[in-house]
Amino acid sequence: MKKILILLFIAGLFNPIFGQKSDYSIKLKIKGMKDADCFLISYFGNQRFYKDTAHFDNNGVVHFTGKKAQLESGIYGVYTGGKVLFEILVDEPIIDIETDTIHFVKNMVVKKSFENQLFLEHLLYIENLQENSTALREKYSNENTSESEKKTIEKQLNDIENNIKKYRLSIIEKHPTTFVAAIFKAMKEPETNEFNEVENDSLLRVLRYNYYKKHFFDDMNFEDERLVRSPLYHNKLEKYFKSVVYPHPDSIITDVDFVIEKSKANKEIFKYSVHYLINYYEKSKIMGMDAVFAHIALKYYTHEQAYWADSTTIEKVQERATKIYPLLLGKKSINLTLLDTASENWINMHEQKAAYTILIFWDPECGHCKKELPKIAAYYETIKDKNVIVYAVSSDHNDAWKKFIRENKLDFINVAVPKDVYEDQKKATEYVLSGVTDLKSLNYSSTYDVFTTPQVYLLDKDKIFIAKKLDAELLKQVLDRELAK
Repeated sequence: MKKILILLFIAGLFNPIFGQKSDYSIKLKIKGMKDADCFLISYFGNQRFYKDTAHFDNNGVVHFTGKKAQLESGIYGVYTGGKVLFEILVDEPIIDIETDTIHFVKNMVVKKSFENQLFLEHLLYIENLQENSTALREKYSNENTSESEKKTIEKQLNDIENNIKKYRLSIIEKHPTTFVAAIFKAMKEPETNEFNEVENDSLLRVLRYNYYKKHFFDDMNFEDERLVRSPLYHNKLEKYFKSVVYPHPDSIITDVDFVIEKSKANKEIFKYSVHYLINYYEKSKIMGMDAVFAHIALKYYTHEQAYWADSTTIEKVQERATKIYPLLLGKKSINLTLLDTASENWINMHEQKAAYTILIFWDPECGHCKKELPKIAAYYETIKDKNVIVYAVSSDHNDAWKKFIRENKLDFINVAVPKDVYEDQKKATEYVLSGVTDLKSLNYSSTYDVFTTPQVYLLDKDKIFIAKKLDAELLKQVLDRELAK
């Protein structure tokens, strides 16, 4: 399927396959449309795909037909002319809707489809309240509005929010087996009003947070595949991991396991959960979140469970996770023994006693390194008497390296792999067999996954990783905080 590029969906909303009939029929009549291609766009989380195509005739009628197995239940966008016109719920074999190009939703008439009638009534109700809400917010932000008026507006806005909740609850109660009810249930969020009697503000915040987090997914039916074929499940997942969970790798890993285990109730929801979370934490810029990626990869992205991925992809993900696992925060660093600038001493990193070790991998020809290393050197001058050392590993053992060290006063433990190792592979064997170094040190770029430079780590007195992926400024912030303890 061709993935659609435009990411749009109706404001305010975000399998069972249909009934017993073998075909589906979705007929749309849009006054003002004619002689144009039209597409049904399906959701899979936050991804959109072309699912079916048809053509508007001169009367503005477009008719999608096919076998029910070709169209999973979910929310679909009606797409033409480079935009989504509106969305429909697909959970019945026959859908018949009429509208016009003046206002797709306000002028819509659902001729056949109970689900879409409920859906439309909700949209119209929300739209009316949103108009009132917008006017109230504009008045609230007006500089001439008094404080007493603002309090009145706050109450009115709160009443609007409560009315929306009541409306949705009424649909759930009256039509509990509908797709609309399933959507509204999944949209619900935990109420923390029961703690209103607690007077201690700090305790109140903790109680409310813990309750909210614990009950966040209470009304999400993880068996209902329709929810992942709408924006709803993605939005819920994203909010939980971006705004609710405590932002520490160990805590997040516990929450990841909690959600993924629940998602196993439906294979497609499980697939999306693993896909979203592994990508989110692999791309995270927050220090230490690679531990979450590695955990998901090694525990769930396996040949036995990642049924949607081919063997090559699974093995690449597993290999990547295995590669970074020894480099995670809290792990003991892998020892390195490399040659100094005088080509006389092989310096063992773990034998260098210090409260903190700054471990740097750099390249004398790297433009970014040429900017960062002098900054780190200048900062180091201010703290080197505080039992801190710098073990700096260069990609080249040559004159350019030594010149840069001299000119920029890099008062570090400067080491590199001897030049002759790259010229004659037998030399590597000789060095290893002689006991002066080991293969992990000579292959440090692979050992430490150095694919860009500079790479900067901070180690504690036991040579355990306490920070990584640092630039000069972040190194200063982290180390100053450590030294102040």
